[in-house]
Amino acid sequence: MSMAISGGAGGRRHRRAMSDINVTPMVDVMLVLLVIFILTAPALKDAIDVDLPKAKGAGKTQGVEQMLHAVVLDDKGKVNFAGKTLEPPEIPFELPKLLKGHEQESLTLKASRMLPFETVVKVMSIIRGSGIKGISIAVDAIPTK
Repeated sequence: MSMAISGGAGGRRHRRAMSDINVTPMVDVMLVLLVIFILTAPALKDAIDVDLPKAKGAGKTQGVEQMLHAVVLDDKGKVNFAGKTLEPPEIPFELPKLLKGHEQESLTLKASRMLPFETVVKVMSIIRGSGIKGISIAVDAIPTK
């Protein structure tokens, strides 16, 4: 595509349209996305610190997907899931509501090692009763020598 512009001495000069791509808007969008990812990355990490039981041969967490779908049971028996904290008396009623829509997902149960086994089993049965088929239990690996 070209444009004809008449010159001063009766001659004609041809000017071509600029065919380069303007990358400035693309760079702006990429910088905004970078800032968004930098700000949200710490939120992907579990904010609730739980003293997990120790076991030999335990693998590490399987990635961000597993961290996003973790049911955390702290040492006071409170359940944390999807940004909500449930007190022990409300767990049987409220946890199934929070788990609705996650039936096809595999959840990780992070339970404090200070809890009685019965408490962990009750929460596991509530999760199973909500239709969740895949439950894994998080543990800390014992270092091998």
